[in-house]
Amino acid sequence: MESNKPKPVPVALAMIICDTFMEDRFTGKKSLVGIFNNIASAELPCRHPSMNVFCVLTEGIGQYEACLRCTHTESNQTVINIKGPLPFPNPLATVEFNFELKNVAFPKEGQYIFELLCNDQIVISRKFTVSKMEPKPKPPGETNKNL
Repeated sequence: MESNKPKPVPVALAMIICDTFMEDRFTGKKSLVGIFNNIASAELPCRHPSMNVFCVLTEGIGQYEACLRCTHTESNQTVINIKGPLPFPNPLATVEFNFELKNVAFPKEGQYIFELLCNDQIVISRKFTVSKMEPKPKPPGETNKNL
């Protein structure tokens, strides 16, 4: 007798945003460098040249349709929407994967949310802030000095 129960939603263990993701090809160990959850830009809209979103999930059964999306929370404008298959070899497996993102456009300052979905269900989310960098004022009495 076949069960018509929907697949369980995988359990998220981590979602980390960083500058660089590295994997040792001999040991399989991963390194995340430059972890951050906000950026400041001199101008908006802006483009972030390179960032990685590293995720770890477990307790999945079979294959899921995964989606990483990033949305500006106030305007509901989606700036990232990447989809693809995500296989789990067995429910006890810990599945680690990385999204390498290049030239991500952030149209406005404010709060964004990164969400990882499996079969259209949110598994994990993470807030991310984009702000406008204000120029640093010169201290009183400071002049340009030729060195």
